[in-house]
Amino acid sequence: MTRLHAPLIGVLVFLFCVGGDCSRARVESMNHMNEGVHYAQQKRYIDAVAQLERAAAIDGTNDQAIYNLALVHMEMQSMELAKDDLQRAITINGEVAGYHEKLGTVLMELEKWDEAKTAFEAAIAADENLFKAYYKLAQCYERMDDQQNALTQYSASIEHGPRFLEAYTQLGRMYADLAYLGEAVTVLQSALTVAQNGSVEEAQVHHMLGTVYQQQRNFDGAVNEFRAALEIEPGMRDALFSLGWTYSLQDEPDEARRFLKKYVDIAGDDAPAHYMRAAQGRLMELSEN
Repeated sequence: MTRLHAPLIGVLVFLFCVGGDCSRARVESMNHMNEGVHYAQQKRYIDAVAQLERAAAIDGTNDQAIYNLALVHMEMQSMELAKDDLQRAITINGEVAGYHEKLGTVLMELEKWDEAKTAFEAAIAADENLFKAYYKLAQCYERMDDQQNALTQYSASIEHGPRFLEAYTQLGRMYADLAYLGEAVTVLQSALTVAQNGSVEEAQVHHMLGTVYQQQRNFDGAVNEFRAALEIEPGMRDALFSLGWTYSLQDEPDEARRFLKKYVDIAGDDAPAHYMRAAQGRLMELSEN
């Protein structure tokens, strides 16, 4: 499955001792931790693990060292070890929302959806504005076939992170899949106000919105959205296929042939076989008329 964790650099935590309250063990632990962070940022993960494990052994209350160890294990794709690290960090300091969210992310990688759900709920309880936790919680509910709660949590992600485009697109997709087409249109139109102008993401939203219009048999609206996607990404295969197909439904054979042929010409070997067969079949039908 798609890896969900963030890049390591900028996430690892350096820790410094302030004032006169640090014991010798604490100072030594922090020094090893910071050395481990330095190695991790250089992608020297084996050395990083050694230093971070040493830091945790010297001071068993250094939850930041254990959290950083989890991040390194995630980079090494050692998800079971990362899970154990995060559970240790939470045992020491369970009030850090980010620890719970990261644990949920690791549990998603391990496809332990119910446990991941619990972790994200704990993250939200610790910080109700953690909008990505709502988003990931929604993904867990989808995996657990709880569609209503998934819709609710995608909506909550948008409420708490109104610039978080992924939540709009996933909520719009889910509404469309459930045949709530009016709701899907509303959400995807809102997504266009969030997407960066001229970005690939904006093109993808235009295409998604066009497919919903197509399901509503609003073919003019669909054509406009597919064309908007192609203005941004002229070689966007899905939009080429969708535009050609929609023109064929509108009895616009010349435009249908033009875009379907372009799709066939550029689709490549990795194009979905059923799309290629559909495009070639429709081109054959159009050539006979």
